[in-house]
Order: sequence, then C-alpha cells, then structure tokens
Amino acid sequence: QIPVERRRQPRYKAVDGVFAVLVNHNSKLGQVKDISKIGLSFRYIDGGDPSDEPTELKIIVGQRGVYLDNLPFKKVNDFEIKNEYSFSALKMRQIGLQFGKLTPHQRIRMERLLQNHTIGEE
Repeated sequence: QIPVERRRQPRYKAVDGVFAVLVNHNSKLGQVKDISKIGLSFRYIDGGDPSDEPTELKIIVGQRGVYLDNLPFKKVNDFEIKNEYSFSALKMRQIGLQFGKLTPHQRIRMERLLQNHTIGEE
C-alpha cells in the first residue's frame, strides 16, 4: 500500500547545523531533517524515561544560536528509527511537529530560514 502524502506545503531538507529543541525538564535536541512553513521533523536520542510534555520549541542555527523561539506547536508523530549500527545501545526517534499560529515576526524569520538554511525539496 502506498502511504498517503498529507503535507499541504513543500518540505525542504535542512542544511547541517539547523537544530530543533523541545524544552522541558528533559529536553529533546536534534538536527532538523526537514522543514516547511507549517512544520518540521527532527531526530533525537531517546533517553528512555517518559517525560512531561514539552512546552517550548526553539530552532537553533549553527554558530548564530537561537534563531526562533517560543514557537507554538502540536506533535503529529513520534516513532523509533531502526539503528543502522546494531551494536549501538542508543535508541533514535523521529518526531514530527506542526506549527501553531506564528507571530508576524516569527513568520518573517521562518521565511528567511527556509530561504537561507535549506536545500531542495524533500
């Protein structure tokens, strides 16, 4: 069966050095895999302990530090990724997030991020 493509916006592959952080007492940090005007996905190391729901999403760009913060979001999916190195004890997960209503400032910054820190369409 062919998976149904639900994305309404094109997603772009993020360049190396673009990270997302979900903040709570046990933050999740990972390199952004792909991003669009309405959402993103990133991979992170699974700490194994269930944590309370994150309250804040930040996007960090390389040496520049925090690029966007306080982004409203909703979790769309979160699943384990098979480790290509069977000897590794680390469990990797991928999370997909949909953005909530962005402020005008956040929308402008997001446009710049998509123009300057992505390559090609996913």
